[in-house]
Amino acid sequence: MNFEKGELKNIVKGCYKPEQFNAIFEKAAFIVSEGVEKTPQKNVTVYTTPTCTWCTTIKRHLQENGIKYREINVAADQNAAEEMVRRSGQQGVPQTDINGQFIVGFDKTRINSLLGIN
Repeated sequence: MNFEKGELKNIVKGCYKPEQFNAIFEKAAFIVSEGVEKTPQKNVTVYTTPTCTWCTTIKRHLQENGIKYREINVAADQNAAEEMVRRSGQQGVPQTDINGQFIVGFDKTRINSLLGIN
């Protein structure tokens, strides 16, 4: 059972502690609340390689701002690498696809603008 300010907030059943479930729920892309509409998060895909330091930087930036993303390691997935080049015309990483708009490199200003990060 979860309590907030002395009132029952939620009942969690499972084999883990409530804190573990809460950590999962609180990091969800959006949470459904009765009577309150939430704007769904934008579709974000980050194309990376394991040795790319800028890839690590962009992933950290997205995580720090609560942005959910899908990571594709193009070093391990040749088909994904070819698709990335076909769509963006560029081979370098990181590349970030935000709702179909490609950003090559870590262009923080443009990424923040497209994601509404202030």
